[in-house]
Amino acid sequence: MTADLALLPRFIRAKQAPAYLGMCRAVFDAEVRPQIREFPIGKQGVAFDRLELDAWADAYIESMAIEKASNEDNNRPRSGRQGVNKWREKQSPASTRGTGFGTSTKSSEVSDFKKALDQAKGRKQSST
Repeated sequence: MTADLALLPRFIRAKQAPAYLGMCRAVFDAEVRPQIREFPIGKQGVAFDRLELDAWADAYIESMAIEKASNEDNNRPRSGRQGVNKWREKQSPASTRGTGFGTSTKSSEVSDFKKALDQAKGRKQSST
């Protein structure tokens, strides 16, 4: 062992345990605390065993980790696009009528929009 190696405490107090795992106190209390043992330190202190926290973290990672497909290019875009303009070729499942961009298919929506636009501009509504 070298002198530069910092020692980690075996016991981690309840106040520092959420930060040790990198989470907020509410998540720690709901997810972690019921799964590990706690014990008193002094008259009022409560602590957790660092090794149990590490074991919980290892089990959590094992059960929740998302497996990545190994590929020669480890820096693939995370959006799922394979090509530069590939996303433009896909048609949205919601738009099956083939209308143009910004075109409403319901006449009531068009008239409602015109009314709102006229009100915003301060014009009186037409009778059409």
